[in-house]
Amino acid sequence: MSDDIFSQLFNLFNNDDGDVNWNLASQINNHINKDHEENLLFSNSEMNYEEIFRAIQLNNQSLDNPYQELNKVEMLNPKEYGNWFLETIKHFDFTDFNIANSTPFNLGGAQSSLIGMQLGNIAGFLSKNTWGLSHFGIILPKSSSLGINKLNFESRISKFEIEEKEATMALMSLEFIALSLGKYNTPFSFVLEQMKKSNESLIESLGDLKPDIDPSSFSNPEEIFSNMPELNNLNFDSIFDSIFAPLSFYRQVIKTQTKEFLDYLDPSVIDLIMDLDLVAADEGINDFEIKISNYDDKSQNFINYLVESESQFTTLDILSDINLIPTASEIEDPISWAARTSLPPI
Repeated sequence: MSDDIFSQLFNLFNNDDGDVNWNLASQINNHINKDHEENLLFSNSEMNYEEIFRAIQLNNQSLDNPYQELNKVEMLNPKEYGNWFLETIKHFDFTDFNIANSTPFNLGGAQSSLIGMQLGNIAGFLSKNTWGLSHFGIILPKSSSLGINKLNFESRISKFEIEEKEATMALMSLEFIALSLGKYNTPFSFVLEQMKKSNESLIESLGDLKPDIDPSSFSNPEEIFSNMPELNNLNFDSIFDSIFAPLSFYRQVIKTQTKEFLDYLDPSVIDLIMDLDLVAADEGINDFEIKISNYDDKSQNFINYLVESESQFTTLDILSDINLIPTASEIEDPISWAARTSLPPI
């Protein structure tokens, strides 16, 4: 299959090259980021990121129970960061991620490409709009390197009137903890569950092209591309409508763990860096940020409840079991979560 995205889309419905069409996912990420500045030489930062990363490594090695050991830090442009994201999730088992066979028309042969489209959209959205994993609480599974979305990362730091090196240490540590928590696969598995539920809208948009989809009926492969609005304007709400509260919970776990990790740093710096309310975001993601931040205080109260009630489950226990992840209503009422997860079956 050609590396050209239009050729990939043209062959979409006759392609089944494994569980996920990773090449298509990468091409969609690249397309979403095609207008983004890619030359990091224009960066005004003189920060020595390698030095700060080494300090984080040494701090981690000094712990009684260190986090995942990461070999290096990579300063990436948005397109590279999206592809780094895709690399971190390739080990997941997507064999049960069936999104094509329940449709009213035959898309069975496009199963791997439909998944690739969704993952490419997520990668493109995150790389174009976020400073990194901790921004929205995305906890990724596996990587030996810490990927930093450099342009957005530096833009975030420049918003605050605090010492730049201190802010960089705080934000890079947040990213380090978020990636290290990726050994708990449950959070991303939960994201995938919501992604499965979102495919009705994607399938509907494909169905609008033609009830009996036949790529040969298109004179130009770009006709397929232009008729798939989700490739250019992903409605991320449709994927994560039921996960805003859990994402907020993940953010608070990352923040709490980072404060313990950097116990020599003023915790208010970490609070400042993580606060989605203090700096207006780009219009395209402002609503998404607001929906997550609306749960931030409630998520922190939920974590406080775990400690104060001496719950049998810790935050890391919750990251280990998809059945323990709190819903929006349970984050607002942790006693209801305790009743669901702790009471013996009747």
